[in-house]
Amino acid sequence: MSPFFVLIAAMAQTPSPPPDAEDASSPASVAAAAEDDEEEEGPWTGSFGLGASFFSGNSRAFTLTGDALAEYDSPVWALTLEADGAYGNAAAEGEEEREDTAKTLGGWARADYRFTPLFSVYGFAGAEADQPASLELRVETELGVGLTVLERKKKEKELFLRTYLGAGYAKDRRFQYFPTRENLPDVTLWSPAVGVAFRYDINERVHLREDAILLPDIFGDTRVLLDSTTKLSVHLTDRFAFTTFFELQHDSVPAQGKVRTDTSLSVGGELEL
Repeated sequence: MSPFFVLIAAMAQTPSPPPDAEDASSPASVAAAAEDDEEEEGPWTGSFGLGASFFSGNSRAFTLTGDALAEYDSPVWALTLEADGAYGNAAAEGEEEREDTAKTLGGWARADYRFTPLFSVYGFAGAEADQPASLELRVETELGVGLTVLERKKKEKELFLRTYLGAGYAKDRRFQYFPTRENLPDVTLWSPAVGVAFRYDINERVHLREDAILLPDIFGDTRVLLDSTTKLSVHLTDRFAFTTFFELQHDSVPAQGKVRTDTSLSVGGELEL
């Protein structure tokens, strides 16, 4: 057989690549692989948000709010670091003296250890101050167990529900800032702690979050603390979101002259780090 026919036979026996196959070393494949690597998130995530409101006319008032969040998530450990604060004051038309309507600052840390996807233990510690509520400083800590009732992740969507049961301790140092400045009796709380954490991604850009904790004092004077935070985020870009917070704080035995329930609704923006 002539060399020409040998070459034709060899070419006929060599399988040709499918039409849609791409060379792994082609520029398009390399770029796609690099993009996938960039989209892989590390164990740490974080965000920072700001909000503001201003009023003029019959009343002159403004309020500034801020919050920061850092989270570490792995199959075994989950760590959350959180801080938030608010400042605001107001004055009626014709009055020079302004009164503080918001002056709060707090920070919290929480660690969860997962024995199984269903069962975990956690520790929590935090501190906060709220001058309008005559709360100079509250320190609190909790230890308990968690039960993951529902956990589902699909691409960028999440559905998550976890309940908590533990024991909590809190001590309030109370001080009246206005109308007159004076010390108030401190209050200590020992209680069981019942909590819930709910996460639901309505779609890839709209996320709903709810965290609530109930602390009923069954060892001393009858007192109940309830803290609930609801957050709705609408992502305008991959990094920036429009956020709405609704917070409810209830103390069945507040400082003298203070109401039992505080609520706040704030709107702002959040940047993911």
